[in-house]
Amino acid sequence: MDFGSIAVSVLRLVIPVSILRYPLGGIVASIALDAFDTPLVDIIGRQGGLFGGGFIEYHHLDKWLDLYYLFFAFLVSLRWQNILARQTASFLFFIRFLGVSLFSFTNFRALLFFFPNIFEMFFIYYLISNKWFPRFSPNSFSKLLIILPILAAPKFGIEYLLHVKQLKLMEIITLLTPLKSEALTVWEWLKTIFLKP
Repeated sequence: MDFGSIAVSVLRLVIPVSILRYPLGGIVASIALDAFDTPLVDIIGRQGGLFGGGFIEYHHLDKWLDLYYLFFAFLVSLRWQNILARQTASFLFFIRFLGVSLFSFTNFRALLFFFPNIFEMFFIYYLISNKWFPRFSPNSFSKLLIILPILAAPKFGIEYLLHVKQLKLMEIITLLTPLKSEALTVWEWLKTIFLKP
């Protein structure tokens, strides 16, 4: 494993612990690190890999690191007073855990589309609604039937692009935003913006 992979893996092991003390800030930081982990591995690795070649091994580790930070959020959700929200969070965490386990055994990425990571969206939604918008807190089954499809829709889209179409981050950015680039990696894209001759 190269230096970039090791450095990002260490960050991904340390930052999620903050979820226990600062649930919202910790999960947002963990999600941001997860979203940009591959570009960070690439950037750090290009700045002088100590251990040589590529970050293939990191991709195998990635989904388990995702579950690692989700597990801290799951522990926090077990303390929620709202029983319906607590049970829903437990079910959603189990669904993702099952999907990642099946993916690990089969190496069939499209499986993850059928076991989307709705848990993290629900976790954030609950924290925000419970603190600032209690009227929208999922305290009844009828509210849950409205909230879950709204939270699930974008996650199914992301899972489809990442795991069925298997697009890279730059391809998704080009597809979903007005930012168009021929660069293959975020690092190459940033170089074209900031290091123009």
